[in-house]
Amino acid sequence: MKNVRIWFKKDGPAKYISHLDLARCMGYVLKMARLPVWYTEGFNPRIHMTFAMPLSLGVSGEQECMDIRLTEEVSYSNVTERMNRHLPMGLQVYRASDPVMTFNEIQFADYTVELEAEDSREIADDLAELLAQEQITVMKHAKKGAKEFEIKPFLNAVTMDITGSQTVKLTLCLPCSTEGSINPNLLLEALKKYKGITPYASVTRNGLLTKDHTEFL
Repeated sequence: MKNVRIWFKKDGPAKYISHLDLARCMGYVLKMARLPVWYTEGFNPRIHMTFAMPLSLGVSGEQECMDIRLTEEVSYSNVTERMNRHLPMGLQVYRASDPVMTFNEIQFADYTVELEAEDSREIADDLAELLAQEQITVMKHAKKGAKEFEIKPFLNAVTMDITGSQTVKLTLCLPCSTEGSINPNLLLEALKKYKGITPYASVTRNGLLTKDHTEFL
């Protein structure tokens, strides 16, 4: 039995697929690809799949991954090719590899947030004023309900670039682990709360990082 890490992209229409539907889709694709995957034992056997830090709905992912087990030797290039034959638009496997790290080692994630508005300079000024505040609190929704949450301590490393007359690009690194994560959409909630603006936003998770901010492998 061999553990294999599948690296894939999730964007376009696929970013609106829930994590549950993504798992179903991947299971279907693995069956269609006729890969020798290992099934869990018990009354209702299913393909063994584990995902690293599921994406929020509407967020694209450039370096997502899941682990499977194969009962026979298959080359990584063959795994990639066979899966891509059956994946829907917006999902693409770009690599298969040995798992180097465990999912518990993931502590952060790098994000890009692209904002569109009538005047990029105006929204950049609003963002700069917001980030300069001593406190930035928003409502954070969780399983136990919604509560006020302070996000200012997590926004110290935000960079901002005006990329066009109507576009602004933000890059930020936020906590992302099994112990808790910060959704970049909370910054958009703060813009709405404090500045009264709701620009169109496109959010992409570029990669997962360890506690030392090194690339997760």
